[in-house]
Amino acid sequence: MTTLDLDRRSLMKFGGIGLAGTGLGLVPQFSDEALAQGEGMEYVFLSIVTQVPFWVDHRKALEDAARSLNIKTSFTGPLDFDTVAQARQLDELIARKPAGLLIFPGDAASLAAGIDRAVDAGIPVAMIIGDAPGTKRAVYLGISNLEAGKVGGKMLAEAIGGKGKVILGSFPAPSVLERVEGYKAYFKESASEIEVVDVVNDKADPSYAPTAYSQSLLAHPDVVGIGGTDGDSGKGAAIAVHETGRQGQVKIVAMDRNDDMLPYIEDGTIVGAVVQKSYVEAFLAVHLLHWLNTDGMKVVPDYKAAGVNPLPEKVETGVMRLTKDNVAQFKH
Repeated sequence: MTTLDLDRRSLMKFGGIGLAGTGLGLVPQFSDEALAQGEGMEYVFLSIVTQVPFWVDHRKALEDAARSLNIKTSFTGPLDFDTVAQARQLDELIARKPAGLLIFPGDAASLAAGIDRAVDAGIPVAMIIGDAPGTKRAVYLGISNLEAGKVGGKMLAEAIGGKGKVILGSFPAPSVLERVEGYKAYFKESASEIEVVDVVNDKADPSYAPTAYSQSLLAHPDVVGIGGTDGDSGKGAAIAVHETGRQGQVKIVAMDRNDDMLPYIEDGTIVGAVVQKSYVEAFLAVHLLHWLNTDGMKVVPDYKAAGVNPLPEKVETGVMRLTKDNVAQFKH
């Protein structure tokens, strides 16, 4: 398995021209013929809970990749955490036959058969943030969710002095739940005086999350910290802390960089956040799939005849730490 660790700056250096310095020993490039062949191809990002602001960086990356490659990109998926609807939409997309699919899975198991059907229909698939092991997908791009949780655990432990009772916030997507396990693993390994007293399902719903955290804070009045593992946990926890009169008493570590959460980092309600490189995930995924479709990566003369996957199996993009000191850099 090949793992790449890339950031947005290194990606922008090639912008669809090549992939130098990745450790693969490859410098794939688009010829004029390949570029002409690929013009107008469509790549679709199928997500879930698409109403939340978390996806703004993915959307921006799709727009930039479309301009860079002279292709079409689009973003779609159920507004809420509706895994049945997402599976149905996958089937509808297969019937449309786009050039490639980027998928964030609400439930990988319910999408597995559809992912394989897409590939069998000639549509390469890149998984984003959450993987679908055992399927025919071409590549996974995203963070190690377990390690991201550990980063959050360390930040929260530092904020509360390494001891006390804490709440963790999440919703039932496998990738997000892995971050919860990362928090717990860090506490077990490095901060054994921290006790997780509740794991709140905030449903990744900005209208519901404050209520969920308020209820947990009222049920656990001696809590000193909250660790959020999805993009809507930070603002939801911050509102709850204010509503329950606990500001200054409960430290919050959030996930991601939603614009509506950043004021709470600026005023100190949230001490920091663990941020995925969302732009990188989508921007690079489109390029990888496009290279595959236009023979831009000459690993072997004919990868289909060879029966191999020329793409890296996994691109680990890593996380960034967002704090009051650098928050201005994260505003859209």
